[in-house]
Amino acid sequence: MKDVLGVIKDKILYPFNKDLIYFLLLWVFISLPNCYSQKNNITYVIYLLMMYYIVTYIVVVLINLYKRISKILKPIVLVIITLVSLLNLYCFINYGCLLSFDYVQIITGTNPDEAKEFFSIYVSGVELILFVLVIAISIFIAFKLPRLQQIKLGVTWIVASFFLLLSIGAIYHNSGILKEEFKDKVLWNFRFDEVVDLRCHLTHPKIEECDSIHPKHIVIILGESFSANHSSLYGYEKCTNPLLAKQEEVGNLLVIKNVTSPCTHTIASFRYLLNTYSIKCKDGKPWYEHANIIETMKVAGYHTVWISNQAEKGMFENIPGSHARLCDETFFLENEKGDDRFDGRLLGYRLSKHHEYNCIFYHLMGQHGSFKERYPKAYEVFNGKDYNAYPPHQRDILASYDNATLYNDYVVNSIMELYKDQDAVVFYFPDHALDLFDTDPDYFGHAKKTKASQIQGKKIPFVVYVSPIFRKFHSKKYERMRKKSVKSFCTDAFIYTVMDVTGFRFADSRDRE
Repeated sequence: MKDVLGVIKDKILYPFNKDLIYFLLLWVFISLPNCYSQKNNITYVIYLLMMYYIVTYIVVVLINLYKRISKILKPIVLVIITLVSLLNLYCFINYGCLLSFDYVQIITGTNPDEAKEFFSIYVSGVELILFVLVIAISIFIAFKLPRLQQIKLGVTWIVASFFLLLSIGAIYHNSGILKEEFKDKVLWNFRFDEVVDLRCHLTHPKIEECDSIHPKHIVIILGESFSANHSSLYGYEKCTNPLLAKQEEVGNLLVIKNVTSPCTHTIASFRYLLNTYSIKCKDGKPWYEHANIIETMKVAGYHTVWISNQAEKGMFENIPGSHARLCDETFFLENEKGDDRFDGRLLGYRLSKHHEYNCIFYHLMGQHGSFKERYPKAYEVFNGKDYNAYPPHQRDILASYDNATLYNDYVVNSIMELYKDQDAVVFYFPDHALDLFDTDPDYFGHAKKTKASQIQGKKIPFVVYVSPIFRKFHSKKYERMRKKSVKSFCTDAFIYTVMDVTGFRFADSRDRE
């Protein structure tokens, strides 16, 4: 009998008998983010503590199954759990949600320059110090555990064991909490097949001609982080789009008023912008198995070119870069020498050869990241004094964003001017907008997960430039575009707009799903 009790105490109750300090540390860090996110619901928090108490017990038991490697595993697991816990807390405090698949994609698609900008804007010195301090303490405790475990804890293990039994009973009678808590966790949702090379997933779209006269140049300018709330074309009080406004006055520019992006950050949006995959798609196929605009334009006889001021790759890959490599020609500014990294440098790019039909993509940095880094000194038109109606801490930020928007107006207009004497149509829209103190007086950046913030993060401008020659040879198309400019539109249907303008359609009559 004594042998049986000894085995139970040594194996089953080990986390409470000889590893209680380590167990409690893990329990705190595993449960802290979720409990904090539900802090207004005390009953739910109690159930969460019980559930993660059981989870922690299982983790500690598994770690101690093999004594030889447990000494190495224990500090590694503690540091990883601490790191994930802190990231979860940061995401919830700043964005209103815990870590999700969206954030994993953003991280994997980020390059060193973008990471540096993010930390300079969104992570304060105090937050960074606290983050490093907690990690350091976690590492210190992890390596001091052998000594700490020698502390006499008396019969504390009995109380800990009783609470385990109580937790098991409570969760058993309220099993719905398990489904509620784990259904959206990143470990269950992360898909490595989202990091793809589109050249390995060619869709070979079949199209047919529905108009014998096709525009010679289709130009698609993909902006970044531009909110319609800060465009004077959409009623903003500051004159941030003077050049595009002149194009509208002379009839060269159509301003589509009610446009939204499918998502609120680049990686997610690019799953929808350039192919037949849509928010409402229910065919079960991943986004990269749907017909994309680059392959489609190639089949239609267009020479495709990608000109970018963004990085070709992130930590592993990024979806815009994967689209770029489908094109006949690619040009990434990051590969060019020089300190100037403003979007205006893209204006100097010229095609290597003459092609009668071209589909050209310009991918801008736009108003991404650190707004002050997005425009040259000459475009520092607005300053904090122009925003006296706003709280003091918002003024310089809003001024720098509007200056970036003003410079973006110059770049977009200059690209349009390159095609003014050609049979060309130029589309311009950003991948998403931002929440610039719209829903929280102390927050600016990518939209939070709240409904109000998501709405602001999807309100984007969308304009179409039509050259005089295009209007002359494609008058019916122009009129059709002008009439449709008052309709609501989501950019996940953009491929169909391009197909309509070029005079092609999918042979299988693929409608928006």
